[in-house]
Amino acid sequence: MVNALAACDRLIVPVQTEFLALKGLERMVHTLEMIQRSRSKSLPYLIVPTMFDRRTKASVESLQEVRRKYGELVWDSAIPVDTQFRESSKQGQPLTVLHPWARGSMAYRKLLETLQSLEEIEARELAHG
Repeated sequence: MVNALAACDRLIVPVQTEFLALKGLERMVHTLEMIQRSRSKSLPYLIVPTMFDRRTKASVESLQEVRRKYGELVWDSAIPVDTQFRESSKQGQPLTVLHPWARGSMAYRKLLETLQSLEEIEARELAHG
């Protein structure tokens, strides 16, 4: 795993919005920091909150904790809990095909737009020096 991480140009770190997952995130970030020290270039990463359920206090509080602790490294949105994910999995179809306007589909679309804009910014920075 460490070799795969070291070979990356950018990393997406999904984390469920529950407190137990935050412990795993701490370990992952620690590993990423060790890899960054051994590389000649930085390893940009984006923490993506997943399975977010705005109806539960635990989910809301864990998302707040991730944002407080990791700040700008956290995507400004979250992938919500959406029963349509199960339905699409059951039917063997991507959610974006089966239910393109479901909350989950729209969240992943927004994540893709964010990633594309990060790539564009990085490309401009490389072009200008």
